Amino acid sequence: MIPESGKTESIWMGTFDVPKFSPLDKDTSCDVCVIGAGITGLTSAYMLLRSGKSVIVVDDGNIAGGESSRTTAHITNVIDDRYYHIENLHGEESARLAAESQTAGINLIEKIVTENNIECDFTRLSGYLIFKPDERSGVLEMEYEACQRAGINVKIASEPPHKKLGDYPCLEFPNQAEFHMLKYLCGLANAIVTAGGKIYTQTHIKKITGGNKPAAETKDKYKITAGDIIVATNSPVSDYVAIHTKQAAYRTYVIGASIPKDTVPHALYWDNEDPYHYIRLYKQQKNDILIVGGEDHKTGQDDNPEQRFRNLIKWTAERFPMAEHIEYKWSGQVLEPFDGLSFIGKDPENPEHVYIATGDSGMGITHASYAAILLDDMINGRENRWAEIYDPKRITLKAAPEFIKEGFNTAVQYIDIITPPEYADENEIPPGTGAVLNFGKDKSAVYKDINGKIYKFSAFCPHLKCIVEWNKTENTWDCPCHGSRFEATGKVINGPALADLKPVN
Repeated sequence: MIPESGKTESIWMGTFDVPKFSPLDKDTSCDVCVIGAGITGLTSAYMLLRSGKSVIVVDDGNIAGGESSRTTAHITNVIDDRYYHIENLHGEESARLAAESQTAGINLIEKIVTENNIECDFTRLSGYLIFKPDERSGVLEMEYEACQRAGINVKIASEPPHKKLGDYPCLEFPNQAEFHMLKYLCGLANAIVTAGGKIYTQTHIKKITGGNKPAAETKDKYKITAGDIIVATNSPVSDYVAIHTKQAAYRTYVIGASIPKDTVPHALYWDNEDPYHYIRLYKQQKNDILIVGGEDHKTGQDDNPEQRFRNLIKWTAERFPMAEHIEYKWSGQVLEPFDGLSFIGKDPENPEHVYIATGDSGMGITHASYAAILLDDMINGRENRWAEIYDPKRITLKAAPEFIKEGFNTAVQYIDIITPPEYADENEIPPGTGAVLNFGKDKSAVYKDINGKIYKFSAFCPHLKCIVEWNKTENTWDCPCHGSRFEATGKVINGPALADLKPVN
């Protein structure tokens, strides 16, 4: 599979090709239009088809061409913000409902795999959450007790199965899961088409209208009229401010190292370090691939992302000396909500009949699945007890300090408008890279391809006019304010921006 949201290739892209679909070439209509053919969009389409709705899925790339292909595919109900933190912010009952939805997400995936005979290496296994012995007093016990109150199946293990991750107690979570992401999404797409759903790729939506006559209009002026619209584009492209002030975009980094078969116990692993790490295996015939991720930072706010990979390699070598060589390196984007819970439901900035699902908090697999359950219920007029905790309009007063901190971080990024450029002019830019340059009072994002051809754009993100930054690892332009991303040649690949970078002479 050719990478679409950056130049790096995940293990899933390197071991599987997704099917191709045609672009939309005429006006059409349906009960529900789903924008985004990643795991959230495809799972939502599947659920709605099963409840009798006619469904059209559109994506401006191929299926799974965005962040879904860049996951490490941990399928877990272990919230990475910790259940004691969710309980503190939202209350014990809300933490229980969050746990219930996470577990339902895992069960839905297993049900879809079984009902549709999807061969995607789906496996149930245990996960281990590792705290340092010198962590602030009682944090392991705090999480253990909060998980029990939330209804999570948890044990205190004497040590993790791989002892170099610690020879002291940790939390064990039985009945977690893993799979091959693209094999699963291919099977899901086939099930959608078999059930009568339509999938159109290479179809960019440039306008979304809610209200009595919901519609999605493509870049080529074709219109999809629908009863309801779901925006499942990782970061919503249907509003400007309401959601984007409540969550922040982060880049996360992953390596895949070849190791001899069966030298690391087969499980999911997470630590509580700063920066934290997450580990799993991908089983192959001749060897295993050890997948290690972490080193997160705010999107567009790191001048040396390659150092993140070096840090992961060093960390891995110290704890997994059997790692032979690095076969994969990639990065992805996650959206961290200010209060630890997803945003799923009616879009706060749109009239009726437009829905969003965002704020995965690094748990995109289960987030996608319980979002699909909730959206299916909402569109069909059924009550769902998770609706309130995931309501995009919610205000969480206890999370106000985090909201203020993220708002300040965003505001600081506008200082880039007066920041001196890295290079004096375009002649200094090395081939195959980009930089933001000053041209009089304006700033331009300038990319020079490997043949020396120059591409020049306004450096102002079309969303809210923050200055984009060059991502040296993925060869993309990234917005440090709200996470919009663009190809080197200006095409938008990740919202909230709907439009490409504006070319300049």
